[in-house]
Amino acid sequence: MPSKLLDLCDALADSLREVDWVSTTDPVYVERRNWPRVDVEDLQTPHVAVVAGGIEVTRLARSAHQHDHQLYVYLGRYVPQDADADMMLDLAEELVEVIEEHGWSTIAPAVTWPSGVTSPQAVLYELNPGEALQERNVWRAVLTVTYRLSRSY
Repeated sequence: MPSKLLDLCDALADSLREVDWVSTTDPVYVERRNWPRVDVEDLQTPHVAVVAGGIEVTRLARSAHQHDHQLYVYLGRYVPQDADADMMLDLAEELVEVIEEHGWSTIAPAVTWPSGVTSPQAVLYELNPGEALQERNVWRAVLTVTYRLSRSY
């Protein structure tokens, strides 16, 4: 049985590649990775990595469960000037809105999403999570996106 979590990651990454971003004129590099590792040299333009986070299962009834699939969406860029950091804040909020709206039928109609998936249950946006700014002038954020699916057997 194929992994729904990986299917969701692939669908989200494929869909994000098709977005015409308003907040930046620079190309936004999007990838689906298991272990993202990016060097500062790779961050001359905005970089998005979609990573599987995990699944939380909650029992609803004897044979019905709720599966909350968590995806991590990392966003980063080298920002030598404050104006670049401001643009990244705009881009991060646009990223949240695009994911929240889940308008992929018009943005990326060729992308196949797993059946039963609609807009995310939750999107958590953290700027510089865990004080992760280890490199000077590297802007970072992480989104935790939760998609809820029901399962009965």
